[in-house]
Amino acid sequence: MFTLLFLSYLGVSAYLLFASGEHLPKYRKLGFLSQVAAYLQVEPDKVMHTLLFVPIIPLAWAAIKPRSFPAKMAVLWSGLLFGALTELVQHYLPYRTGDIGDWAADVVGSLLGIPFLIFFYKKGKK
Repeated sequence: MFTLLFLSYLGVSAYLLFASGEHLPKYRKLGFLSQVAAYLQVEPDKVMHTLLFVPIIPLAWAAIKPRSFPAKMAVLWSGLLFGALTELVQHYLPYRTGDIGDWAADVVGSLLGIPFLIFFYKKGKK
């Protein structure tokens, strides 16, 4: 169940991260994102990157169910690695640009997902 959900999430994420600009949602239509970006004084795409990466660690943990310490560390670093990989690929796409700021937003989103992981992990142990 979680494996399928995680793979679906990665597929949607890859589409959003690698699609050309005309296939992406327009920020003007996403008023909430624009408002959050204005409040935080960042570009709207940074908010989108952050929100996109919040579920990566909890979903990866639920899908993989790591038992060993190295596997747990790999899952905890997955957002950082996935973000770095996507920005590297974007750097080589003619219609996208790799951006260190986007990668930073990916890392922030991944870190914001850890409290959700802790909450659901503790809830599942009861």
